[in-house]
Amino acid sequence: MPQEREYQKLKKENEVLKQLLAQIEEEKTALFEQVLQIRAEWEAAFNAITDRIFVEDINYTIIRANMAVLKDYELTPEEIVGKKCFEVFRGNNAPCLGCPVTETMVSGKPAFGEMYNPRLKGNYYVRTYPIFDRHGQVAEVVVEDISKTKKLEQELKDSENRFRHIVEQANDGILVIGEGEKIELANKTAAEITGYSLETLAGLNFFDLFDEKNQIYIKELMTSGITQGGLRVCTELEFINARGESKEAEICFTIVQDRAGTMKTYVYLRDISLTKRIENQLRKANDFLRNLIENSVDGIIAADMKGQIIIFNKSAEKLLGYTAEEAMSKVHISQLYPPGGAKEIMRRLRSADYGGVGRLEPSQFTLISKTGEEIPISISAAIIYENGKEIASFGIFTDLREKIKMEKKLQETQLQLLQSEKMASLGKLAAGVAHEINNPLGGIMIFSKMLLEDLPADDPRIGDLERICQEATRCKEIVKGLLEFARQTSYKMEPTDLNRALQQGISLLENQALFHNIRIIKDLEPNLPLIMANAGQLNQVFMNIILNAAEAMQGQGTLTVRTRLGPGEETVLIEFTDTGCGIKEEHLTRIFDPFFTTKEVGKGTGLGLAMSYGIVEKHRGRIWVKSKEGAGATFFIELPIRPEGEDISV
Repeated sequence: MPQEREYQKLKKENEVLKQLLAQIEEEKTALFEQVLQIRAEWEAAFNAITDRIFVEDINYTIIRANMAVLKDYELTPEEIVGKKCFEVFRGNNAPCLGCPVTETMVSGKPAFGEMYNPRLKGNYYVRTYPIFDRHGQVAEVVVEDISKTKKLEQELKDSENRFRHIVEQANDGILVIGEGEKIELANKTAAEITGYSLETLAGLNFFDLFDEKNQIYIKELMTSGITQGGLRVCTELEFINARGESKEAEICFTIVQDRAGTMKTYVYLRDISLTKRIENQLRKANDFLRNLIENSVDGIIAADMKGQIIIFNKSAEKLLGYTAEEAMSKVHISQLYPPGGAKEIMRRLRSADYGGVGRLEPSQFTLISKTGEEIPISISAAIIYENGKEIASFGIFTDLREKIKMEKKLQETQLQLLQSEKMASLGKLAAGVAHEINNPLGGIMIFSKMLLEDLPADDPRIGDLERICQEATRCKEIVKGLLEFARQTSYKMEPTDLNRALQQGISLLENQALFHNIRIIKDLEPNLPLIMANAGQLNQVFMNIILNAAEAMQGQGTLTVRTRLGPGEETVLIEFTDTGCGIKEEHLTRIFDPFFTTKEVGKGTGLGLAMSYGIVEKHRGRIWVKSKEGAGATFFIELPIRPEGEDISV
């Protein structure tokens, strides 16, 4: 039975051995499949490489090539695998001189070379790597075409050079801050702004560029930039640079994390010292111009081409009654002129006939105020252009009301002066004529009376002689008036109460029949001072004017007599206002001329107002009249207040 047991034992061991062999076969199959899979993956990875790669043995025979090689060289595996590299790529019968493959085979080290490839019609770059066998000998050589990589490296290098050139030539200072707040990179502009050399800036602590106050401020800004996730943070600050120069700079920070996880701070500096100075000068210039415009005595108004008012100074406010805010928000420029006025100004501005295109020399126009008042003005204007296009217009407006008033007053004064000169000349003439007429006139009157005495009472010639006497007497009165007009006699000037003189004159006249239907209003200033005058002559002036007023009212109406102090309380004013027929405009300039009268023949000599003019002038005063036909008249007399005791001959 021992043999049986031995048999069973061997049989069992045989079964175990079969199972072991089967297991080994399964593992071998699995391992082979794994190798195939790995090989497939390796082949896939090998073919996925975008660079051209192939492998050759020590005899220069190509044993494998990736898809990039086949594609770029337009080859099939059969045309390249098993062929010599120098035959495929160069068409040669032997290895090329200086071939990097040969160098790697000999040295067992990677090699690099630049070679000409007829298939690519240009140079290409290759790098070779050795593959060793188990004995440490070079068995194969991997050839990698790195032309694309080399091109990218060159492009990267060119890009870096461009970047460096841009950084170096940048108008802004650029600093790169690394770990420990050290400056890693700085350009020339940063060196110029900070006052340090490039060599000194490299490695310098960034915060050492600033004083303590600015350091605290900058750190707070940088912290806020980190908190906000790499946002660009900018500010302006003043600091003293390394050369002791005061600088105003705009500084911006950008904090980013590079690929290695290191935080980098990019700082951009811009010197705005000149800009700030220009801004300050521009601000001062603008303030000066604004003050110049606002405080101009003339109104200054500007409007855009749509008529929107954009400038309206204080004088314009005073001239037209609008506030600047009101004018610029609610008023169209055309509303400031009569209908068509604004268009007429623009027409002249665009014409070459009124000072040149775009300019208007001083011209007289009319403005309409907020209250509707028509205001005479002188305007100088211009169009503002931008790139040859009209963008606005402005005008300088001078109020002519006061000028016109002064011109009118000057005209009146000139007329009075002319009248005065005329009176002086006529006075001398009248004196001579009166004396010459008096002598024959006296003879006529004497002989007429003698003839009357000699004729009997029933003589028909008596009527004619009496008529001769009457007319001669009338001539005598005219001559007397002429003599009074031309009188050169001296009169004593005494302190005179004008109110009293007026009341005395009025009391003598108001009971006469001519004044029965005339209401006389006396508006006399109670505190009127005494003046140095000749009361008798002034009474003659007052009575003459009052009688003329009564005749102008034809014995019915209102006469107002008013006294008051003149401007500056240096003169007194007397006004006589009637409600009569008034004076024609063409007569106003002649009313004080001798012998000028509008009365019927025989009812006036035309000497009353001429004499009044002379008396007032010799009192160093002036007399004038304002009147409109059909609306009454007002005579004004202005007399100076003289110190008591002054003796003036008239």
